[in-house]
Amino acid sequence: MPPSVHVVLVPSRIAGAGIGLLAASTVALIVVLPLEPWLQALMIAAVVTWAGGTFHASALHRGRFAVTEVRLAPDLMLVACMGDGRLVAGHVRASTYVGAWITTIVWRPDNWRLSRTILVLPDMLPDEDFRRLRVMLRYARSGEVQDVPASQA
Repeated sequence: MPPSVHVVLVPSRIAGAGIGLLAASTVALIVVLPLEPWLQALMIAAVVTWAGGTFHASALHRGRFAVTEVRLAPDLMLVACMGDGRLVAGHVRASTYVGAWITTIVWRPDNWRLSRTILVLPDMLPDEDFRRLRVMLRYARSGEVQDVPASQA
């Protein structure tokens, strides 16, 4: 078995820019809709509130529900260190996406009903840690998808 991977997530400019772009385009769409001004103001306030909370947790990795560190074992057991110092253990789900520029780790903490998602971008980690995390996720998932090869004897 390969060793576990431990990574510390740092604030991301890419995530911040993406969240800002999504919020700005949503606000622009709300402004051009033929709605009452008070309803537009309410919708814009909701979008700005969402963007602020998401920026705080996902781009800056601050706050109670933000994930600041990830420890991933080869058996897809994940331990996340939360922004308030809590350690939460869980298992990585099959819907995790591993790509060259973006990785989303979908995991379900033990004794929880809902899954959570951790966004990992290249500027959140050193290059070697980003590569090790992606290789571990791909390697461990391929063992679930593929069966043991049949004996050639």
